[in-house]
Amino acid sequence: MRIVSCIAICLILGLGFYLKPFKISTQSMEEVIEAGDIALTAKKTFLSYYKKNDVLSFIYGEDKTTFIKRIVASEGDTLKIYRNEIKIGETGIPHDPIFEMMVEDPDRSDSTEIFSASKYLNYILRNLPDIVKERSLLESENSLIVPEGYYFMVGDNYYESMDSRFWGLIPRENIVGKVVLIF
Repeated sequence: MRIVSCIAICLILGLGFYLKPFKISTQSMEEVIEAGDIALTAKKTFLSYYKKNDVLSFIYGEDKTTFIKRIVASEGDTLKIYRNEIKIGETGIPHDPIFEMMVEDPDRSDSTEIFSASKYLNYILRNLPDIVKERSLLESENSLIVPEGYYFMVGDNYYESMDSRFWGLIPRENIVGKVVLIF
C-alpha cells in the first residue's frame, strides 16, 4: 500500500511540473474551447515539436499574458495576403477590416479602400530581426515564408480573436506548451 501511495504522489508531482492549467477568459477559440473552460497544457521541452493545427499556449506582450491559439502556419509555410483573407495553401483565413485600418494611413478616411499587401506583410514582420525579415519576404509583394522558429497563430473564432493577424509571428521561445486536454 505504501509503495502505491509513493508512486501516486510521485506521479502527481511529476505531472505538476509537466502540465499547466489555464482558465479561458475569451471567446477567441470558441467551438473548440469555450470561455470558462480549463485548458491543460503540456509544457514545452527541448524535444517538443509543433505543427500546423496544434493548439498552443504562449506568452505575448509586455505584461506577458498567456494566450491560447491554433497554429495555422509554421516554419516554411507560405502566407499569401489578399484583400479579405490570408491563404495558407488552400486554406483561407478571413481578416477583419480592423487589421487594414491599423496598417494603412490612419489620417486618411479612405485608408481601408487602398489596402496594400506589402504594407500588411511588413506590419506582420515588424518585430523580427532585419535578416529574418529579408529571408521571409518573397518576390511577390503579397507573400512571405514563415521563418524557422516562428509560428502564425490564429483563434478559431476569427472575428473575436486578437492573434498573429494583429501581433505578427510568434517566436518559438514564447511557447509555453501544447494544449492536451480541455475540461
